Amino acid sequence: MSTERIWELMARKLAEEASDEELGELEQLLRTHPDLHFPIQTITDLWQQPSQPADQVSIETGYHQHIARMQEMGILIGQAPDDNALLLEGSRKPSRRRFMSWAAVGAAAIAAAWFFYWLQPPASVKTPLLAEKSPLSEIITRQGSRTKVQLPDGTHVWLNAGSKLIYDKDFNGSKREVTLTGEGYFDVVRNEKKPFIIHTVKMDVKVLGTQFNVKSYPNDKTTEAALIHGSIEVSLKDRPAQKIILKPNEKIVVANKDTLLTSENNTRPRGEETEPLVVIRNLTYQKKDSSILETSWLENKLVFENESFKELALKMERWYGVSINFKDEKMDTLHFTGVFENETIEEAMRALKITGSFNYKFQGKTIMISR
Repeated sequence: MSTERIWELMARKLAEEASDEELGELEQLLRTHPDLHFPIQTITDLWQQPSQPADQVSIETGYHQHIARMQEMGILIGQAPDDNALLLEGSRKPSRRRFMSWAAVGAAAIAAAWFFYWLQPPASVKTPLLAEKSPLSEIITRQGSRTKVQLPDGTHVWLNAGSKLIYDKDFNGSKREVTLTGEGYFDVVRNEKKPFIIHTVKMDVKVLGTQFNVKSYPNDKTTEAALIHGSIEVSLKDRPAQKIILKPNEKIVVANKDTLLTSENNTRPRGEETEPLVVIRNLTYQKKDSSILETSWLENKLVFENESFKELALKMERWYGVSINFKDEKMDTLHFTGVFENETIEEAMRALKITGSFNYKFQGKTIMISR
């Protein structure tokens, strides 16, 4: 409902009909929907671009054609006004203000369509229960979007931005297996006869029924599995015979490359430098509210602790649906600690600039970072 209200208020703002109270409401709503910043900014920029003069008939015709196309696509934005509704009483001259209002609604509808297509999960994800008959089910969350799904066995999965979950037609039949790329929080329905297995590039996670978080982004330095309740069994792809059992409030961290990880629980055998480094760590609790860092994204919080600028940039790209490019490779020497909760991407960049010595420039959905 709040998303619909945002587009309604944006239409009034673009038509210059929004009151101060409505503008304040819009600003507050946008703070709770940071992922809408870029589609709204894009529509605003297009709206403010000067256009070539055109006769009013062609403008009205083009607008009504747009409404018809939107309705053919199944996007319901309300009944378009008839031709007479755009005319002043007793005159054939159109009311520019009223036409601008309807045009603003059209612009908001375009933005809404753009948002639902690019940032929302596919239609199959929106169903309460995914079909079991599909030979292969693939659930994808795009950059800047997060979603929750229910698998055929009743297991609930929350997927973070830029993630993909795949399972085949045999799920909940002879086996319960999924493949994860990205990050997901799992609340697995217990079934001792059918273990639930999550496959990632670096490791497999096997459970009977419990709650845990798995993070396996291709560009990250590590792959992680964090246990909240119950127990899980982890086997490494390079060492399938070795089984690692996690206890509640523990996580396993596997280096995706030959990266040095420091921990007292280093499980890499001596003399086997080619194998991935593996460590067991305790979950990190935030001092402010005792929330768990590893699952903070479920509460719409982007938490980072002493992370390099490039590591943080990867998270921000997924979180806000942007691209961040560095003109100077030495920028990786900057490290940041903090939390982004309701901040827009612009507010986040301003906050980082205060603590770090760098400049940035927006170029559409790309952010250029320089000294």
